[in-house]
Amino acid sequence: MTSALPDPDRRRLLKTFVNSVTIALAGSLTGLLGAFALPRLQGRRRRWVRAARLDQLKPSEPHAAVVTVRREQGWYREQEQEVVFLTWDGQAGVRAMSATCTHLGCRVRWDVASKRFQCPCHGGAYDVDGTVVAGPPPKALARLEVKLDESDGSVMVRL
Repeated sequence: MTSALPDPDRRRLLKTFVNSVTIALAGSLTGLLGAFALPRLQGRRRRWVRAARLDQLKPSEPHAAVVTVRREQGWYREQEQEVVFLTWDGQAGVRAMSATCTHLGCRVRWDVASKRFQCPCHGGAYDVDGTVVAGPPPKALARLEVKLDESDGSVMVRL
């Protein structure tokens, strides 16, 4: 005579199988949400960008360099152009600064006559080192990391 109740070992095996499949599906769904729905951290990574060649720079005179930076935010990818100022000391040292005013984000320009960076929006002014000398900017122009590529004389900036 056979019993009407299923075998307890069979029931335990079926329960383990269903729980395993549920956990695998939940893990896969979590992985997909993490990979595609949330903003990618890779887009915020800073990269080295070629800004100019050393022979294009004049000693102690800021040189405006337009660089293209690739940005990623989730599915959205774009290439932005940014302006950086490179100042060569005449030997081996190069300093790089952002051209973005620290007050409201306007683009500053180098004024040869006054030997200052001028912000056209609210009259902010910075000296050749990027230190605030006039106007409303709360802090100096942002300094950027620089390295020289000895193979071809390129100035690399980290953005």
